[in-house]
Amino acid sequence: MLRTSLLVGLVTLVPACPLLSVQAEVQEVCLTYRGVSIPGVPIGGSISQSFNFDDLQGAKDLADADAQLTFTHAEVRATSGVPSFSFVQHAELSIASGDPNSTLPTLTIFNCDSCGNASTTLDVANATSSPAQDYLKTGSLIATIDFTGTPPATDWTADVDICMTGTVDYTVNP
Repeated sequence: MLRTSLLVGLVTLVPACPLLSVQAEVQEVCLTYRGVSIPGVPIGGSISQSFNFDDLQGAKDLADADAQLTFTHAEVRATSGVPSFSFVQHAELSIASGDPNSTLPTLTIFNCDSCGNASTTLDVANATSSPAQDYLKTGSLIATIDFTGTPPATDWTADVDICMTGTVDYTVNP
């Protein structure tokens, strides 16, 4: 009984010390948007296509738990209508908040020159440490893909992954 009283007394003397503090690494998490319709360009030139990520619940939960997340890369996979990304001379993918009241700036996740290839996958790493958590906390993202080169004249579709990694801290206070 005396030990219990002493322990309770010590805990009340040091309320600023957490009972538990954990930092965990967040393995790569990707948001996937399937079936992005991209219109053909009959004369060539450029393509700009935007789409909304509105189902962010798991990623938003991480951001709301004060995770420090960084966009790492994006991948665009042609699923129909084009045999490869060999037409791409320049590609860019940017993110903006889908919240109309947000003041967050548009953030470029990838930007590459001469990154076209003979594959149906275009995977580009983010060259900067772009923070993701504030964008995820808004609950909706608008992604925009821009391609320049000689795009196909016919409509095509793609799946898009926007990936991130980071850390999350969890603390339990008395």
